[in-house]
Amino acid sequence: MHRGKDRQFDAAHPSEPGEGISVAPLLSSAGGATHLNVAVVDIAPGAHVRGHRHPFEESFFVLEGTLLARIADKSYALQRHDFGLVPHGAAHAWSNRSEHRARILRVHTPQPRPIGGRGQWGVFEAPETEPPSNGEPVDELDPARPHVGHFDQSDMAPPGSISMPGYHGANVQNVQIRMMVDELLGARQHAMFIVQFTPGSGTVTKTAKEHFHPFEEIYYMLAGETQTFSDGQEDRAVAGDLMFAPTNTSHGFAPLSTEPVCWVEVQAPLPPASHGTTFHNDWSRQPNLG
Repeated sequence: MHRGKDRQFDAAHPSEPGEGISVAPLLSSAGGATHLNVAVVDIAPGAHVRGHRHPFEESFFVLEGTLLARIADKSYALQRHDFGLVPHGAAHAWSNRSEHRARILRVHTPQPRPIGGRGQWGVFEAPETEPPSNGEPVDELDPARPHVGHFDQSDMAPPGSISMPGYHGANVQNVQIRMMVDELLGARQHAMFIVQFTPGSGTVTKTAKEHFHPFEEIYYMLAGETQTFSDGQEDRAVAGDLMFAPTNTSHGFAPLSTEPVCWVEVQAPLPPASHGTTFHNDWSRQPNLG
C-alpha cells in the first residue's frame, strides 16, 4: 500500500526529460513489482517534457488540470479524466500552457531497465517530436486519433456482476467497469480501466470476494473508502492511495464509504482469455487432497 499522504515528488526525474516536471514514484521493482512501474507526474505551468520514446508501453490518466500531449504525429488538448496510450516505441512529448499545474497517473510496462549497459529508465531521444503548443480535444469517435479517450460517469452501465475480458460471474457484484486502455486502443502489454462499487449498507460485505491471478494489479483510489482483505490481513484505503496485488497474491475488497468507491485499475500482463482468476469460495466445497 502506498499512502497518498506519504507521496514525495522528485524534481528533474530522469524518466521525464524536460523542465518544470516532478515525479512521485508509487510502485517499482523496489516495491515488489515485476511488470509495472507506476508514478504520479506533476507538470507545472509553463513546463514541458521533450520528445522521447520507450522500449515499452506507457499509459496515462489525467488526475487534474489541463495539458498538451504529442503522441506519434498527433497533438491532443487533454483535460481531467482523459486517458491514453503511448504505444511501444512511439515518440511523445508533453507541455503545460495553462496557469495551473497538471497531474497524471503514469504507467510503464514492462518495467524500464538498462539496455546495452545504458540508462535506467528506458528514455531515448526523439528530436523530431517537439513539445506541443496546441492540440485537438479528445474525440473517441475520430479514427484518425486512436490512442486517447475520456472517462465520464455517464459511461457507466448500471451496477451488476463483473463482466470483462478474462472473467465474468457473481464473485464481484454491485460493480461498474469502464475499459480505457486495452487491446482495442492498441495495448499489448497491459490494461487500464475504471472500477466503481456502489456504497455499502453500513456493514462490511466483501463485494469483491477474495481471489488471486497470474498477473499484477494496481488500484489507484479516486474516491471513497474501501476495506481490503488478503489471506487474513485487513487494511483500509482512501482517495490518493495506491493498492498493489502481486502475482498470485490473494486480495478482496469491501466498500466502507457512503459515496461510491472508485479507482483506476491496471493489469499487467494482459489476463488470459479465460480461467485467469481463481476465487477461494469456488473451490471451498471441493475435497482437498493436498
